[in-house]
Amino acid sequence: MITIAASSALLGCDEKLQAFLKNASARQQARDTKKAEEAILKARGLGPADPVAPEIARAIQVVRTSDYDFLIRKGLPGKRKRKGAEPPKRTNGFDFAAMLESKSAWLGRDVTDLPTWLDEIGSSTFFAGDEYIVRLPDGREMNFRTWLLEELAALPPDLQEPPTP
Repeated sequence: MITIAASSALLGCDEKLQAFLKNASARQQARDTKKAEEAILKARGLGPADPVAPEIARAIQVVRTSDYDFLIRKGLPGKRKRKGAEPPKRTNGFDFAAMLESKSAWLGRDVTDLPTWLDEIGSSTFFAGDEYIVRLPDGREMNFRTWLLEELAALPPDLQEPPTP
């Protein structure tokens, strides 16, 4: 009788162990498949974006921590004429930095230096080329590129150079 009870308990344990191993194997196979798919996408240039260069990340951090208003004015004088003036879109530093990060991930995968980033991504909208403007606390407005370069120059010396990886 004891043998029958022991063998039935052992049989139940084996079933549980077998189910556990089967689930673990399925999870590992799913991870391997996902890793292989990501490698294929990366090879095609479609995978997740590489992190931005330290110099660009520092510039975006300056924007994120600022308490200024960032404006996107559509149809600035001399650019193009539109029917009916649109009010500028106003965002805070945190949201503007998120927009710049997203834009960098989509459009700036190969951009590694700040001047190129400012030319291609950081100074104006992609399609229309409408400039980004910064509204200072005293109400003055200035070009985003000029403001950012001045803010970076005003950083303490230990924060001016990008960290080495």
